Amino acid sequence: MINKNLVLLSYGRNSEYLRAIFCILSFSSWHEHQLNEIRINVYTDDPDFFKPYLSHLNIEYISLTPALMKDLLGNTDYFHRRKVGVIDMTFQRFPAEDVIFIDSDTFFITGTHQLFATYTPGQSYMHRLEYTLADGLEFFTAFNQQEHPKAFIDYIAGREFQIDGQTVIFTKEDYCWNSGVLGLSHTFAKYMPDVFRLTDAFYANSKWFISEQLAFGLIIQRVSKIQPAEKFVVHYWGKRQKSLFDRLLSELFDKSSVKQIQDPAFLKETTISWNKEYEIDLIMEQAVIALTHNDWKTGVKKSIQAILKSPFNQTIYKELYTAIKPV
Repeated sequence: MINKNLVLLSYGRNSEYLRAIFCILSFSSWHEHQLNEIRINVYTDDPDFFKPYLSHLNIEYISLTPALMKDLLGNTDYFHRRKVGVIDMTFQRFPAEDVIFIDSDTFFITGTHQLFATYTPGQSYMHRLEYTLADGLEFFTAFNQQEHPKAFIDYIAGREFQIDGQTVIFTKEDYCWNSGVLGLSHTFAKYMPDVFRLTDAFYANSKWFISEQLAFGLIIQRVSKIQPAEKFVVHYWGKRQKSLFDRLLSELFDKSSVKQIQDPAFLKETTISWNKEYEIDLIMEQAVIALTHNDWKTGVKKSIQAILKSPFNQTIYKELYTAIKPV
């Protein structure tokens, strides 16, 4: 009996499709119970790209026609609004079933039973806790990227908002949660009009690209207990990490047969290996940023961490040398 929907949104280019396909394959390899208990919904403009790789799975494809793509934007130019739209569409199609939305730039790294267990009202998942809005502003200011978070904090300051008809006030002490994973009880459907309204208002008044994430997170933390999903899923949202995984995915699909790509043992081994590469790449990114900004204490610490994780990785030494050599 189906009681949960796994939802992915993937459109526009082949690299996006490969990310989503690998996410679904990684899910199928780690899911401990019958896959027929989960409905996999793929909202895409090119279903035929997916089908050869996912033919062994029960996938429901929802075609993103040009008209639907435009409709999902509302009267905005905010493309992340489509994420809100497909979640709402899924709730409307299956009102008695829970929804787990997963960004395409993700993959599973462990058993999924807890994440896909039956939800109770007031229980939700998001990918990970990131920062308070105040701490986020401080972080982005350090990189001279404070324009949008500052505009957002200025907009919400002292302003009243509505959640399910109740007045609420948001502050800079509220938390920002990453929305790469959104596990929502079917009872959350009643809050979707509020998610739409806040997403549109936040983006219109700040142009912050994470406006949908802020809308979901601020609502969910007031009506539900949020549990982090980061132990189940790697979310490689950073520009550097996306470049890494797009290369890995391209090589994987070029060099492997469909049968091998569908093999659960092969997939598990691949996700474990790629998780290690992800961890090293994050540390290297931090090391390089620190070294190029003459933050030697952090740079040396992160460099040592990366080397200890992969002491024979020549790429690490080359990148660190490039970061410290004189111009």
